[in-house]
Amino acid sequence: MSSEHSSSGIPLSRRHVLGIGAGVAGSALLGACSSGPAGSSSADSKLPLPDSLPAKKLPGTHLSPLPGVAAAYEKLPVPGYVSVPKKPGSGGKVTAFTITYGPPPMPLKDNVWHQAINKALGVDLEPTIVPSENFGEKLVTTIASGQIPDLTTNEPSYRGRAARKFLPQGVFWDLRELIGGDKVKQYPNLARVPDYAWKNSRIDGAIYGVPNFRNQEIGGTIGFRQDWAAKGGMPDKPKNLDELFAWLKAIKAGGGKNSYPLATIDQTFSFCGLQTYKAPNNWKLNKDGSLTKDLETDEYEKALVFANKLWKAGLVHPDVITLTPNPAQYQGYFFSGRVGITNTNIDGYFGTTGLFAQLLQQQPNAKADVLIPPGWNGGLGMIGPDLGFYGMLSIPTSVKDKGRVAELLRIIDFLAAPLGSKEYYLTHYGVEGHNYEFKNGVPVSSTDTKIQSENFLSFLASFNSGFFFPNTKNDAMICQGYAEQMSKAFVADPTASLDSPTSFSKGDALAQTIQDYTQAIITGRKPVSALSELRQRWKSGGGDQIRKELEEAITAEKTAETKTGHK
Repeated sequence: MSSEHSSSGIPLSRRHVLGIGAGVAGSALLGACSSGPAGSSSADSKLPLPDSLPAKKLPGTHLSPLPGVAAAYEKLPVPGYVSVPKKPGSGGKVTAFTITYGPPPMPLKDNVWHQAINKALGVDLEPTIVPSENFGEKLVTTIASGQIPDLTTNEPSYRGRAARKFLPQGVFWDLRELIGGDKVKQYPNLARVPDYAWKNSRIDGAIYGVPNFRNQEIGGTIGFRQDWAAKGGMPDKPKNLDELFAWLKAIKAGGGKNSYPLATIDQTFSFCGLQTYKAPNNWKLNKDGSLTKDLETDEYEKALVFANKLWKAGLVHPDVITLTPNPAQYQGYFFSGRVGITNTNIDGYFGTTGLFAQLLQQQPNAKADVLIPPGWNGGLGMIGPDLGFYGMLSIPTSVKDKGRVAELLRIIDFLAAPLGSKEYYLTHYGVEGHNYEFKNGVPVSSTDTKIQSENFLSFLASFNSGFFFPNTKNDAMICQGYAEQMSKAFVADPTASLDSPTSFSKGDALAQTIQDYTQAIITGRKPVSALSELRQRWKSGGGDQIRKELEEAITAEKTAETKTGHK
């Protein structure tokens, strides 16, 4: 099923240019770090992370042989299997704090869906639902008040980054104590949280919430007009840098007058440049433990040169700078036939509402496909994997009774129910016969706007379950196949999930500097030689200090791993 939240799909994110780890690809910088050294942990370093089990095998389910790649679902069981055999709650009230990206839900006293959730959970769930634009500020004030809800949504790498500093200060339970190792098997749905989500959601080595996990194959690909490429004389996908340049020219030729293959700086520099030249994913970890920033490498310089070549050749839309931050605009250009390339999440291309389907609504004869970046000299290019989570459900340490904490974990286990289960249908679609009905084995939501407004769980039940595109023939398998190819090109950021105090205080200014220089070089307003000036400004403006702090964090993390044997 398509992820609830989109990212640019290209690794030139704020996280990338700031030189810091973050919980969401394409997200903003990390929040403030704890008072101890970067990467150090005041928690018990001997505690293991929770174990991870594979997805449940169901009829019509295809499990990938590659670790970390989500399952593909050709069909779902109806009415679903039971993943939580007993009510998790024991009565009483459970408070929650979460985020919404749309209008507020219907008042809960009149909400049939809410009543059904309460009955299934065995508690009275009382959520505080905060609009996304106010979420970060409200989260900070809520934590600072000391009156923290039983289940609190934390977004430590994006809107909730300012609250990140509270997490290592004993405000929330380190869940390793409760579900570390095989203890997590008491909660079968939590045991299916992928290993990468547990690892990458750590803060100072600890787990301060159950991660709202998603696929790591979020970005790193582009969608393109295959028919334009074929018409221009290149029906096959490019396999190296020279073929990539010729292929882009073929797309322009096939698109006709006033068409362009590329629409944004991200596509031009990140996909065609950094990924094709296999530049480091943010940082390169050297054998001696030191770090090299991507912009300090030869690959980065070659990527800039190639991107400038594409600009000079007229292969980039002239509105490139204004298009970069606006997916609706550059995707609109793709749908209308003004550009031949777009980008989104890998699962955002497929299904009856995906980008390719939207393209066909406006261009009925169009043919589109996905391209994974080729390496400049052949093979695959570089893809920076998403960290695989976009938030977490945390339990405050003000809940002292471990029996109560176990009950809250059982409730999260229910909310994390996987696709194909009765609990998933309830948490994601509502009450059968009221909020939705099954049509040809597919849950179809009501079109009544009042009934639609009953949806209230939001992040409380946002756990990605795999690739499922109803009413399509092969999209799930095709998408999973691309995800498998992408995973073979993964290059991890060695600083992922680590904190740097300087990145928080100076990161915005550094990001703007990098953006200004790269755009100017690509569009010819500055020579490529200006890269040396950029490197010096980055180093003196805080980059070297960020490097130092991250190197210390890596050393501390390796020391902890050596002592415990946990990685």
